[in-house]
Amino acid sequence: MKDFILRVIQIYKPFKKAVFILFFLVAVSQLLSLASPYIYGKIIDAIISGSLFEKIVMLSLMAFAVYLMQVVVGYYREKVEIANFDYDVRRHVSKKSMEKMMSFSLGQHRNENSGVKKSVIDKGEHSLATLAYRTLYEIAPLFLQLVFTITALMYLSIPLGLIVFTGASIFVALSIRTSIKSRDILKSLEDMHHDNNKLRSEMIRNITLVQANSQEKKAVKECDDYIKKIADFGKKFWTKYMFFASSRNLVIGITRFAVIIVGAYYVVYQKAFTPGYLVIFLSWSSMVLGGLYRIGPIYRQCLELYTAVKKYFVMMDIEPEVKTIPNSVIPDNFRGRIEFKDVSFRYPVRSYLEDDDEEDVPKPKDNCDALSGVSFVIEPGQRVAFVGPSGAGKTTVAQLLMRAYDPSGGQVIIDNDDLRILNLKRYRELIGLVEQDVTLFDNTLRYNITFSLNGRSKNVTDDELDQISKLSCVDKFYHRLEKGFDTIIGEKGIRLSGGERQRVGIARALIKHPDMMIFDEATSSLDAENESLIRQSIEKASEGRTTVIIAHRLSTVKDANKIFVMDDGRIVDEGKHGELMESCEVYKNLVYNQINGL
Repeated sequence: MKDFILRVIQIYKPFKKAVFILFFLVAVSQLLSLASPYIYGKIIDAIISGSLFEKIVMLSLMAFAVYLMQVVVGYYREKVEIANFDYDVRRHVSKKSMEKMMSFSLGQHRNENSGVKKSVIDKGEHSLATLAYRTLYEIAPLFLQLVFTITALMYLSIPLGLIVFTGASIFVALSIRTSIKSRDILKSLEDMHHDNNKLRSEMIRNITLVQANSQEKKAVKECDDYIKKIADFGKKFWTKYMFFASSRNLVIGITRFAVIIVGAYYVVYQKAFTPGYLVIFLSWSSMVLGGLYRIGPIYRQCLELYTAVKKYFVMMDIEPEVKTIPNSVIPDNFRGRIEFKDVSFRYPVRSYLEDDDEEDVPKPKDNCDALSGVSFVIEPGQRVAFVGPSGAGKTTVAQLLMRAYDPSGGQVIIDNDDLRILNLKRYRELIGLVEQDVTLFDNTLRYNITFSLNGRSKNVTDDELDQISKLSCVDKFYHRLEKGFDTIIGEKGIRLSGGERQRVGIARALIKHPDMMIFDEATSSLDAENESLIRQSIEKASEGRTTVIIAHRLSTVKDANKIFVMDDGRIVDEGKHGELMESCEVYKNLVYNQINGL
């Protein structure tokens, strides 16, 4: 818990000045709240003793002045909150999350379920901000109220002060004991919420598949069953918790009763205090005991927030697997020479978001090697292809070229430099990547094509877009869109066909004017007509630059300068199409299988 608190404090360190001011204003407000009951007690004593009406009016004016001061303090507190805390805190936490997410490697994003990540981040950010607000606006005022009020009661009457202090201490001790026993249960409940979010996000993301197969009822039932499971678990836990809370609240009732009896004894029999002082005792003790009633709901909320924030911290503590070293090499451009030197690679096991105390969770077994001792050289300007059966390691080569991962052994060398010493941001700026599933935003065609320009998209003219469109064959369809380049193409580019989305991906890669191009299964899911168009795009795009083509369809690669044949994570042969048809059994089998499949 100590580390958790220090971590939260560290996150809010930029707001320490605003927090100090707010804490000071809260303290002033709590002190003022003590003044009003004190004045009311004096007014009652003045009435009972038959004091002059002017004295009563004067005391009433003092009470009104205290009220006005509370209003002014409250106004300035809210002003500081809005100007320096509320919105800025959410922005600060959101920025931290985005920076962390962007620091993860491409491989880490592929290994971790996107629904789980989004759930952890969304709930963690909300809970972290809410925890700050709860602390500043509820816990701190309550703590100060308890300290100030019990101190004031002790000053007036040590016995009455001790009664209230004892009752408050027992109540808080019982609450802490419950928190320790409830922590693991709440963590399980939080994990169930994340799993539910994962399930719902997958169902919504794949809703067209669900509807196309008439599985709407099944999808609704699966989601509803899981929510019911969470509800049953939560109801059982919180029912027990509320039973304990009701029992714990008896402490407050007993303490209140004791204050009334002892206070009345001092007034009636001991004559140690006036009736006005009894009013002050009752008012102040009610403030303390009433505050204790609020501890229950606040504590329950904080338990849930703590669990969500801790899970969020686990994600924030994950180290990026791929990092740019200090003083990394920042090239102006690349000649495009690529060398794999005895490269081996094993995909890391999936990294689940586990808490630090989950030492007994069984770890999945290691994966097999995806690449074993792979060596090859691609000269500048060459158009080469990697082919092979599924699972041969073709896409792994592309992943290592993009530095989604670092090799387990060996080196990936670009222009005589180990890829690990190159500045990663600059390296990727000089590479164009087109994957099988092109990612598109629910925005304009122009936005999607120019997205890779790192803020320079405003400088792109329509003439330049036209030129890129011809190279990528986007010009075959964009004029049919009602607003041309400014047409919203929908979520995932839903308004475009598969081949058109691929061409947008090629245009996005080309507009960077990259020194190297990588096509990873860019034609595998297209029909013959679209495949032909994409082949034209690849031929145009590869002119004058090193181009790597990962392909399943051999028609896409038969004209490459060199073809590398892969099988079981190794390079088994290399050469041109005609040479491989004579010498490579694996390649011939691939060709014959495709011909027979037509």
